[in-house]
Amino acid sequence: MDKINVLIIGNGHYSTGSTVLEGKKETNTDFGVILPGILELKKQGYVDKVYLAAKNGFKYNNLEDKLKTLNEKFGWDTSMKFYPNKDEIDEKAYLKALKDLPKPGAVIIATPNHLHKEMILKTIEAGHHFLIVKPPLTNLKDYQEVMVQMNKTKLLGMVDYHKIHDEPNLILREQCSHNEYGQIQHIFSKMTQRRDMLEIFGEWFGKETNVNHYIGSHYIHLTEFITGAIPLEVRSTCQYGLIEEEYGMKTPDLIETHIIWEMGAHKFSSYHIAGLSDPSGTSAMTHQEIQIIGTNGHVRSNQKNRGFERVLSTKCPESINPNFFYINRDIDGTVNLEGKYGFKSIKIFIKSVLEVENGDDINKFEKILPTLRNSKNIIAILDAADKSISNGSSIVKLSDMKYY
Repeated sequence: MDKINVLIIGNGHYSTGSTVLEGKKETNTDFGVILPGILELKKQGYVDKVYLAAKNGFKYNNLEDKLKTLNEKFGWDTSMKFYPNKDEIDEKAYLKALKDLPKPGAVIIATPNHLHKEMILKTIEAGHHFLIVKPPLTNLKDYQEVMVQMNKTKLLGMVDYHKIHDEPNLILREQCSHNEYGQIQHIFSKMTQRRDMLEIFGEWFGKETNVNHYIGSHYIHLTEFITGAIPLEVRSTCQYGLIEEEYGMKTPDLIETHIIWEMGAHKFSSYHIAGLSDPSGTSAMTHQEIQIIGTNGHVRSNQKNRGFERVLSTKCPESINPNFFYINRDIDGTVNLEGKYGFKSIKIFIKSVLEVENGDDINKFEKILPTLRNSKNIIAILDAADKSISNGSSIVKLSDMKYY
C-alpha cells in the first residue's frame, strides 16, 4: 500500500480555519492545519481520497470558496466528499463517513473534547487507524473503557501532541538525555491564549472540558516527553473571572497545576500555568514558554518570540511563529510545509499508518510516537487536577486513583 484514504472529522478552526471570527479577525491558522496538511500529503502521493465529516453542512458553502483559493494559490487537488449534505445539520454524519471510508483508512478527529470518547470507539469499531487532537480523553475511566476495545485490535491510535516535533523541544529532550542540566529540580511552563478563542469555542467550551485540558496538556505532556519521568502527585488551583462574567460558563480563566515527578532515583516538581483570557490585542495568539532548572544549569525557551515580528499601520504588533503552520513557498515556488511542526505530526501519522499496513510491527510506533496507549500518565494528571480543584486544591496521589 502506497496511499491511504483519509477522513477528517470536524470542520472547525484546527481542521479548516472556520470560526465565527471569519471576515472579522485573523487567527494564526485561517485555513486550518489538518486540511492543508492532508492536501499537501495528497500532492506528495501519500493520500488518495479525502472525506470530511462534521455536524453543520451549512458551513460547506464557505469552505468550498476556501478550497478554491487553496487550489488556485497552491495547486492542491481539493476534491473531497462532504458529510452531511450542504443543507443539513447532522451530529451523527461522521458515522456514515466511517462506514463509507474504505478499510483500512486513516481518520483524523478534531472535535470538542466531550465527543472524543464516542468518536474514538466508533472509529475503532469501524476498523480504522486514527489521530486525535489532544487531550484524547480527560479521565482514567474513559481511558480504560477505550483501551479495552483498542487492545483487541492492531490499529494505530496517535495523539496530536505536535509540540514534540518543534525543534527547540527536541533539543531540550536531547540535552536532558545527556544530563547537560544535571539533576532536574524544577520545570515551569506558561501557556495562555487570546480571549478570541472563547468566541471560537464558545458553543462547547464549558462541556466536560476546561483550560487545563485544552492548553495545560501541551506542556504537561512535554515535561514527560523531555524527561521520561513518572508523575506521582498533583495539586491544582484555579481562578474565575472573564469566562464566567462575559460568556456565562462556569469554568476557570486560569488553572495552575503543580506536579511531583519521579525521575530515576530522585524527584522534581513542575508548575504549569494555562490561561484563556489574554487581551485580543496581544502580539500572538499564544504566549508560551518553558524553563528547566537543574543542578548543572538553567534553560529558558521562549516559544512565542521566534524572532519574526512585524507592525502594520492597520494592525497591532504581531509575533509570528513561522514554525507552527505558516503556509509559504520554497525558493522553487512550491509549498514548503516540511519544517512546520503542525504538519510533521500529521505526516508522521499518515506515513506510520502506511508502514503498519505494509507489515511493520505496530509496537515499534508505540515506543516512539505519542499514542493513545502511552497517554495514560497525561490523562491521569488531568483527571487528578480536576479532582484537586473540586476538593479545595487538595493533593491527589496518582497511586490512589481508580484505574491508574
